[in-house]
Amino acid sequence: MTGSNGFIGSHLVEYLLVKQYEVTCLVRKTSDLRWIRDLDVDLIYGDCRQRESLDEAVKDHDYVFHLAGKIRARDWGAYYDANYTGTRNLVEACVDSNRGMKRFIYVSSISAAGPTDTAIVQTKEDECRPVSDYGKSKLMGEEAVRERMTGIPWVIIRPPNILGPREEDLYSVFKIIRRRVKPLLGNGDKQTSICFVEDLVRGIEMAATSEKTVGNVYYLTDPEVYSWREMADKIAEYLGVSGLLLPVPYPVLFVVASLLEVAAVVTGGEPLMTRKQLRELKDSYWLYDGSRAEEDFGFTPKIDLNKGIEISIDWYREQGWL
Repeated sequence: MTGSNGFIGSHLVEYLLVKQYEVTCLVRKTSDLRWIRDLDVDLIYGDCRQRESLDEAVKDHDYVFHLAGKIRARDWGAYYDANYTGTRNLVEACVDSNRGMKRFIYVSSISAAGPTDTAIVQTKEDECRPVSDYGKSKLMGEEAVRERMTGIPWVIIRPPNILGPREEDLYSVFKIIRRRVKPLLGNGDKQTSICFVEDLVRGIEMAATSEKTVGNVYYLTDPEVYSWREMADKIAEYLGVSGLLLPVPYPVLFVVASLLEVAAVVTGGEPLMTRKQLRELKDSYWLYDGSRAEEDFGFTPKIDLNKGIEISIDWYREQGWL
């Protein structure tokens, strides 16, 4: 598995271990292993961007789950190297060194499909129109799987916005709302699909082991859709933040994003929020149809928004972060 030390990846590792899989994690020497360090996994050191490090890593494995990638970067080159070149290299290593594997699972993103300007729920048959460099590079990763994965069964998963413990952006939102600040993202409509991380990793494993999923693309989503403001209200409610919350209008958020971008240039880091991301959230709809997953391999989410927020906040409190 690649990306095993990340948010989704570490939850997938835990789930696979519970299901009695033997798990091998491809990690870099510099990877933060805090979520998987104490788990019963084998570690192999390598980097998807370095083709020569991958052949031994993929040998003799029944399933390869590819979750590694870059979500934030300052330039197109970093997205391209991580999300396209890294995927292409891993695909080629599998074709060269492990043609007998049962399934290659590429965890992509709804960003590869892109948003719409109206509240239309998208299906896998709709044309992909990514609007961000991240989305464009993830779609290129999907194309690398389709075009280069010859002789090996594959499936592509596009997760929506994911809730759950360890998710850093969600934690940032919790901290902001706890200070009685309510960021006014979006236009007030139901603009996004979500999924809780425990449901997502269960669905990924189900897709990996079903014969019906070979060569297909799936959205794993809660059938309900939500507005950003609705989610903020539910977070405030469970945090016990009552009374008046200070609304932060879109123009102010836009200025904050500008400052974060400048700070990232100065520090050499990656901004938590960008002006482009805010534009996408304000006027776009990220709605996707997950019914194909239920039809093909019986996946239905078990954890709704309320329960997902409750579980997440409880976890952050247990960790002493809230």
